[in-house]
Parts: sequence; C-alpha cells; structure tokens
Amino acid sequence: MKFIAIDHGAKYIGIAISDPTGIVARPLHTILHKSIKEDVEVIANIAVKQGIEKIILGIPTDAKGSNAQALKRKRRFIYALKSITDLPLLFWDESGSTIRAQQITKSNNKKTNNIHSIAAAVILQDYLDTHAQEQKPT
Repeated sequence: MKFIAIDHGAKYIGIAISDPTGIVARPLHTILHKSIKEDVEVIANIAVKQGIEKIILGIPTDAKGSNAQALKRKRRFIYALKSITDLPLLFWDESGSTIRAQQITKSNNKKTNNIHSIAAAVILQDYLDTHAQEQKPT
C-alpha cells in the first residue's frame, strides 16, 4: 500500500510518499501555499500520479495529547481535501517532526529548503513504523 503524508503549514506544505510496499518514506516536494483550493488540487494530482491509497495528515498535539485545536485550525484544508479525493484521510501526530527534520539535514551537513518535505517524511515514517506490525502476516 502506498501512502502520502502532508506537513501542512501556513506558508509551506511538505509532501512525502512511501515506497509501494509501505515500508519506507521519502521526501517528495514542498508546495508554496497559494490557496486551499490550489493546494489540495496539487496534492490530489500527486496522489493520482503516484498511485496513493491513503493520505496521512500531520496534526500537532497539545500538552494534554489532544489535537482538537489543530483540527479546528486546519478544518477548511481538511474539508477541501476530503471534497476533492475519496482516499482515506488519517491524522498523525506531527509534534517534533520539524526539529527532527532539521537534525537530519544538520547531521548530513546539508542546507536545504526542503525541510518541510523532510518533516512530512518523518511523519510518514513514524506512521509506517507504528503500523508495520499490522501489515505483517502472522
């Protein structure tokens, strides 16, 4: 199963995809936010071209472990995305993903403006690793 992950920010939207087996995530693209309508169209087109089966949207949690406020802030984006694609949309905690992406680029001595797509890959890899046991036959 192939996944796409979204690190949705106010200015940039990081996109990552998995390999066809759903084991490894990789950064794909960073979108400069234009409008919600245009943003979700780009994402939906990527999903179609890449043969994506599930969308993972990074949502931060607060100190209590709730993501209710983040969902309220991203509600319009979520509704627009759901209206343009029938793919399942799942939410995953993105807390710390940007910091981890910065650590990855720093440890590789790379200066990059793709930090957002790397953060999306971190989110997706966390999701894939957590659900790896579900994918394995017994």
